[in-house]
Amino acid sequence: MSDAQAAKEEGLRLFRAGRHAEAAAKFAEAQQLFAGEGNQQEFAECVNNRGVCWRQAGKFEEAAAAFEEARPLFQSLGDGAGEGQVVGNQAALVEAQGDQQRAAELYLAAIDLFNKAGAKDYAKDTYTALSKLKLKQRDVVGAMTALDTGLEQLDKPNLIERMARKIIGGGAPPSAPADDSEDASPER
Repeated sequence: MSDAQAAKEEGLRLFRAGRHAEAAAKFAEAQQLFAGEGNQQEFAECVNNRGVCWRQAGKFEEAAAAFEEARPLFQSLGDGAGEGQVVGNQAALVEAQGDQQRAAELYLAAIDLFNKAGAKDYAKDTYTALSKLKLKQRDVVGAMTALDTGLEQLDKPNLIERMARKIIGGGAPPSAPADDSEDASPER
């Protein structure tokens, strides 16, 4: 394992331990080491990771600066999913700062980037975040719509996800197997 990769792994360990400021410093170290290796993908990921650390630490200005630095890096790499992650993180940041309208706009922008990149799992997770935001705004229909749309992203939903779709009213996605315990006729 390279020194850069070791520093990144240590940053992840610190982050999981809730030591966000220390993790941000370790990601900054890893970022510089990846730059020295010429690994722009890992460099960009470390910048984004620093932003997440700072957001979790409540250092919103530092987080915003890291995300503003990370987004063009992913754009230059042609990494739509990476850019979507940055935009989703920006949405979570502005939501934490109380700007729910801007957060919703950013979540939708992230979803668009994920869809263009074919990153369905990330799109589903972002729809879930948008659904939670809509609930905070007391927009129950919007929350249900966002959750249902997120569940539609799944190729193979599990039992809970299929049940949620039925409860919401979206039914089971076409790729989901029929429930053998129910009668297929429309009448009951």
